[in-house]
Amino acid sequence: MEDAFGAGPPYTVGVEEEFQLVDPASRALVPAVDRVVAAGNGTNLVTSELSRSCVEMVSPVFGTAAGLAKRLPELRREVAGMARDGGVEIVAAGTHPFSDPTGQPLAGGAHNARIEEEMGWVARTQAIYGLHVHVAVPDGEAAVRAVGALARRVPLLVALSANSPFWRGSDTRLASTRVKIFEMFPRSGLPPAFRDWEDFVRHVETLVASGSIPDYSWCWWDARPHLRFGTVELRAPDVQTDASHTAALVALVQCLVAGADGRAPEDPLFIAENKWRAVRHGMDATFYDFAAGESMPARSLARELVEELRPISQDLRCEAELEGALEIVARGNGAELQRAAFEKDGSLEGLVGHLSDATVSRQGRPHRSR
Repeated sequence: MEDAFGAGPPYTVGVEEEFQLVDPASRALVPAVDRVVAAGNGTNLVTSELSRSCVEMVSPVFGTAAGLAKRLPELRREVAGMARDGGVEIVAAGTHPFSDPTGQPLAGGAHNARIEEEMGWVARTQAIYGLHVHVAVPDGEAAVRAVGALARRVPLLVALSANSPFWRGSDTRLASTRVKIFEMFPRSGLPPAFRDWEDFVRHVETLVASGSIPDYSWCWWDARPHLRFGTVELRAPDVQTDASHTAALVALVQCLVAGADGRAPEDPLFIAENKWRAVRHGMDATFYDFAAGESMPARSLARELVEELRPISQDLRCEAELEGALEIVARGNGAELQRAAFEKDGSLEGLVGHLSDATVSRQGRPHRSR
């Protein structure tokens, strides 16, 4: 399989943020992506996704997470301007609080048509909105090491990024409803425990030969090698309402990829147990170390990981952005903040308005420890 690994410097970063398109008056989802993309006049900043009520912002490549953090609020404002030109607003949250996802038409194109044909009703449920973080790696072996390192941390990354507690008019009691909806797709969830690059290639080629997939891009795991971009891609997080939370997650992922040491991959079945705890309880989860036989609260684990990664963050010049993960620990993840906003206002329509404002109003400045 051809790949673009090593085409540029290692550990550069970029993100894809999937935004809801909502009506400014009713706050309901609107299938307006064609209008928004057209308003971009050919820019590469935005594209469509599976649902027509979603617009995806594709960031430039940045040498540092600090560079991305500085530009991200501006990029969001650009997309918000295109949305306004198309008669809608953008909202960054993993699910829409009350619109029926199955009522959203799918975007056009051969790729989406094939997904709808193969997935049936499941494709209609996917009006969900994620954050994809890309980190460049030098070669395939580094990609497999990085996928293993990210997979081990998926539960904590889900806990930090959970931002979808409301769905179809109700509080689901999950921190990330989006994760469970997306897991209805085949080849989603945690990646297999690949031993090396050859193992990954053999796995994908077997699926292609069986007729299960046309190419590697139909493996929608939480973390995967992205051959065309020459990156490792983390796909587990919900899109973040606060741009500074996005920057913190990017720094965390960049440090994990740069520090991947090639240790033996962990059993995905055990990781999945902790991932469920994160999906259900977010930062209130308690994770279990199956090797050590010990439990640790998610908040304690996050603080420990930030401390562990601090030397790498200094090398990558993203120390301040990495510290932003501690702001999530202290202030709450998106799910906690959504519930607090809803409790204050009591209206899901009001919550969407709050999310719309917060998507473009926060400046994305990371927390600085005192």
